[in-house]
Amino acid sequence: MKQFFAFFIGLFLCAHSVCADRLHEILPEFEAYVEKVKQTWGAPGVAIAIVKGDETYVKAFGEREVGTDRKIDTNTVFQIASLTKNFLAHLFARLVQDGKVSWDDPVIKYMPQFFIDNDETTKQFTIRDLLSHRSGLPSFSGDTFWYIGFSQDEMVSGLSRLPLKNMLRSKYGYQNHLVGIASLIAEKITGKTIEVLFREYLFIPIGITSGGVSLEAISPKQSFIERFLGSSKDLNVAYAHNDRGGVTHKLPFSSLIYLFPGTSGASISISDYAKWLRFLVNQCAINGAPLIAPEQVKEIITPHIVCDMKPDDNQFPGDRYTDISYGMGHFLYTYGEGDKKVKARGHMGAFYGTRSLMMVVPEKKLGIAIFSNYGSFKVSFLPEILINKFMDLYLNLSPIDWNTRIKNEFDKMKRMNKQFYEEERLQNPKPARKLENYVGRFKSDVYGELSLVIESNKLHLMYRDKKIPLQHYNGNQFSFSAYLLSESFCNSDIGRIEFGSTTGRNIDVCSLWTLLREGKDEGLFRRVT
Repeated sequence: MKQFFAFFIGLFLCAHSVCADRLHEILPEFEAYVEKVKQTWGAPGVAIAIVKGDETYVKAFGEREVGTDRKIDTNTVFQIASLTKNFLAHLFARLVQDGKVSWDDPVIKYMPQFFIDNDETTKQFTIRDLLSHRSGLPSFSGDTFWYIGFSQDEMVSGLSRLPLKNMLRSKYGYQNHLVGIASLIAEKITGKTIEVLFREYLFIPIGITSGGVSLEAISPKQSFIERFLGSSKDLNVAYAHNDRGGVTHKLPFSSLIYLFPGTSGASISISDYAKWLRFLVNQCAINGAPLIAPEQVKEIITPHIVCDMKPDDNQFPGDRYTDISYGMGHFLYTYGEGDKKVKARGHMGAFYGTRSLMMVVPEKKLGIAIFSNYGSFKVSFLPEILINKFMDLYLNLSPIDWNTRIKNEFDKMKRMNKQFYEEERLQNPKPARKLENYVGRFKSDVYGELSLVIESNKLHLMYRDKKIPLQHYNGNQFSFSAYLLSESFCNSDIGRIEFGSTTGRNIDVCSLWTLLREGKDEGLFRRVT
């Protein structure tokens, strides 16, 4: 009888613990997959957090810096790029809750200089619109301004020269600078920086100690003596890396990611991010007490725009992700197959050599986050592969080797892209004109002015603070390494400048169309006379 009672109690405990949720059972297979995927993509390091009920699992893999023995641990601080947007949405929920702002306040109430496409749209544009990717602009509009070093003022001004592709609130189009503008409004209405606001409204109440939103929070500082002696402070930071010539290349610390820190600038350790996951899983409550009122939580996790993703999208593959929409700071979707489906929400991050991704499944009290110090969307889909694998194991779905599938599609796309750009030269090779024909100043309404000069019998592109040597490619096309224009570009980006003539005689226009092609004239530069 005692044995039967003990067996019954064991079954009960198993059914109401991680035993039933498979977490401990699947971790060995998942960890082995992490090592395999990390090696496939050439990522120096990966950090993982999983929360389930009252349990937390955190683990780190690899190095902070490629080619070194400086290991990542669970307290290593990562730049998490657009996962910052999730913080910002929750910050606004608290500001609305405190009566400092309304979701549907017009942007021009706080930023009179804001303008988008036309007067009527500008007047209607609200804070809710800034945070929900439904502006009517094509996805990633204005990102090229960011890559080449525009200031905040230049970014806001450049926005006015970008035409809407669709009507306001009619179509999903992911944006970075619009969310950044929302963060400027948060600063204006409170008189505090995003760094301070995140700390006071979110990090301190939740117990996050490593969270920061500035270059100063992640970049090692040296005194004059340290620089003179060649010594340096070794902060526990994961350095950003990118692909350069097929080799994993460490990037220098850069201020680019902090242009609008409220949309992309957060940095945090995986241990502290596990606390954030627990906060989300518990419906923004701490020890049962809501930090954010349920009605405001509902505002940010309610669908605001449908995301019409293609079934073969690598971020949201159609055989697992359905009903995809965006709230504010959250992608909302269903994950699974057949009768094994769960409602989930999450966000991704990718910028300047760093990748991140998180997902929470409230009905399962489950959350997972993946950080990696490698790549952008053009370089690595490692986080997507790992979260898909984990969820497949957790839900006991039919097996898919996401690593092989996505890597093969990724490599195929890169080959096709390269073939597209080489096709014309292979079929119709042409010589260049004399280099003197290309020399001069050219100006774009969107991107400003560039110059072409000859030095040491070689044509050079001069743009902003860069001087880039050009190689003849074909006819009036010259090539260069894209990362010389900006470290934000990687080996997959094609650096090309093409010259032309509107009269059929002298060269009077040029375009960097493979990299800079925004605005009504798609970034065309016209000769300054």
